[in-house]
Amino acid sequence: MLASPAFAQSQKTDIRPLANQIVGKELPSHFRNKTHDGAYNFSRDGKARSFYTETHLDNGDTQYREGDLVSKGIWFTKTDAICYAYENPGMTGGCFRVYRVKNCYYYYSTQMARRDDELDRDYWVARSTLSGEAPECEAAIS
Repeated sequence: MLASPAFAQSQKTDIRPLANQIVGKELPSHFRNKTHDGAYNFSRDGKARSFYTETHLDNGDTQYREGDLVSKGIWFTKTDAICYAYENPGMTGGCFRVYRVKNCYYYYSTQMARRDDELDRDYWVARSTLSGEAPECEAAIS
């Protein structure tokens, strides 16, 4: 069953003070054999309109669920990014730089060039936590 996180989402969130980019060989350990619950497609008032769950298996397979949409795929790391490709032709996948704030993961598309002031920009595209964890990075909303 898909849980819908009730935490506030905003691309205006300043994640710089506590953010650490997860890079290189450290990256797989945050995803391998783990399920992430996340959100994206943010409105102007900062509320997520799409919620997903993604399970990352040790063999590189992934199971993605967003409402009634379910797709198998693969995940892998490439340099300092996590990448996805899905069986469902309607899902684009892609690669993302990952930053962690407390127990929250922020995803920046590698289609946007990395900048020194990246964390001061409003273009992180998704946020997740490990399944079952309450996010510690932003106050919950109801």
